[in-house]
Amino acid sequence: MGIHQSETLVQDLALINQLILDDRSNENVGMYVFPVLTFKAEISTVLFGLKYAFEQLSLQHGNVAEKEQLFFWVKQPKDCENSVFNRNILKICRHFQITSKCAVNIQDTDVKIKVYVNETSSKSTVKVKEAAEWLMSSFFEKFKNKSLETFVLIHANESSAVAEPQTNMGRMARKLKADQLVQQIDLTKTI
Repeated sequence: MGIHQSETLVQDLALINQLILDDRSNENVGMYVFPVLTFKAEISTVLFGLKYAFEQLSLQHGNVAEKEQLFFWVKQPKDCENSVFNRNILKICRHFQITSKCAVNIQDTDVKIKVYVNETSSKSTVKVKEAAEWLMSSFFEKFKNKSLETFVLIHANESSAVAEPQTNMGRMARKLKADQLVQQIDLTKTI
């Protein structure tokens, strides 16, 4: 996995394991992880509108906070079919020109992982206990800065994360924008 400090790696793996294991209340759980370079407010608005819960992660290179990369870890709602969830996320990614993404599907003790980079994809199946290490070495490693040899994966801080609107007017504006974006992207599930 390149040079990645062992203490930092343990923290990164613990964060990913927490995200994976927190969603194991359902037998079949789906998630997507993708970098957000631009349009983070619009993407989060669509996700809020579809009622897709998501975590915001930050990949930081060494101790250089301004060199961070924001990722959304989107969780499949329990009442949403796999095919609808996958179709919606892929349409969102296509609309916002997100060319790298990772689909994670947990089925009992196995995790099926599909990594998309541009128009190509690769598939792997690993055990749940091996999923975090696989994601660090085969997905997040792709985004590390080649000149800085270490990186840290943490929950995004206030300066890089998209915040939930705090006022009723803000929530109403977000709902209107979500309705508009869902229609524009032509998502099948209505809000």
